[in-house]
Amino acid sequence: MTEIIKLPEDFIGKEDERKLESFGGHLVGRGYATRWHWNREKGVDVAFEIYRGGAKEQLLASIRRDRDKDIFCAVDHAGRSIVEGSLEHVMAAVDGLASTLHEQGPA
Repeated sequence: MTEIIKLPEDFIGKEDERKLESFGGHLVGRGYATRWHWNREKGVDVAFEIYRGGAKEQLLASIRRDRDKDIFCAVDHAGRSIVEGSLEHVMAAVDGLASTLHEQGPA
């Protein structure tokens, strides 16, 4: 008998995890972000979070996957939508936002 495995609704595959971690490293390397991490709290959507601002650290973007729509979504520190779409599209939009915010100065 075949076992049926039910994946969580917000499942992010290993390949996409590697892409997001590389993207986080890119933002830190460019000076656009101070750190990134995975938010995997029980009962909370799995999210890739990127922070900026050093001592006055602020969430730059939180990226999660919406399996119902089969898209990735990024929101800002206030929970406002930044972009939705393919992972590459979301990363490009967040990169542009990070670049703009970096040019404006500290958070």
